Amino acid sequence: MNLYPSLLNDSIAILQGQLDSIAAVAGISTVQVDVIDGIFVDNITLTPADFPRLNFGPFTYDVHLMTIEPLDYVYELIAECDKTQVRACIAQVERLSYQTPFLEEVKKQQWRPGFSLDLFTPLSAIDDESWSQLQVLQLMSIEAGEQGTQFRDQVFDKIAEAQEIIARLDHEVELIIDGGINERQLMRLRKSGIMSIAVGSALWTADDPAVAASIFLKG
Repeated sequence: MNLYPSLLNDSIAILQGQLDSIAAVAGISTVQVDVIDGIFVDNITLTPADFPRLNFGPFTYDVHLMTIEPLDYVYELIAECDKTQVRACIAQVERLSYQTPFLEEVKKQQWRPGFSLDLFTPLSAIDDESWSQLQVLQLMSIEAGEQGTQFRDQVFDKIAEAQEIIARLDHEVELIIDGGINERQLMRLRKSGIMSIAVGSALWTADDPAVAASIFLKG
């Protein structure tokens, strides 16, 4: 199981503490940093301009953009960050005016371009021509930005639909499930063929995040 610890906060100190708490866990190579602008959803986090203040240690990171016009934040990421530490850039499609320019700009940086679909957003929101460039597809199993809320079972229908589409493509697309995942959901996701998950509150509310992460990795 690929585990991407999900970092969602507006505090450098808290995020650094979370990074440090899992730095020694074997099997984690990438974390996911959530960027929320307070407009797309009613929450706010750090932006890419703040990332240089974080020590990511051994990790690369994915950026999950829950913002209006995610491409603007790609430009900020390019300007402010060590590009070699970025693995993927994943945008919520709901506020993305034009999909192709986003995908092309992310690929130009040699990052993996990705889209994330909110809980009630259908796969038809992805333009037909976007699939040929897409390398990551993230399906929210909670409503975007609501870390700590309960996993919603309706994501399983979307998982099956996404897997059918991906199987018809001539390239690999990593399918990630994000939101409300705990140990109870882990086996169900695995049985559905899911090999990548983004996990936040189940790690950070645990007595020992490193131990919790190890349990998810064993999957």
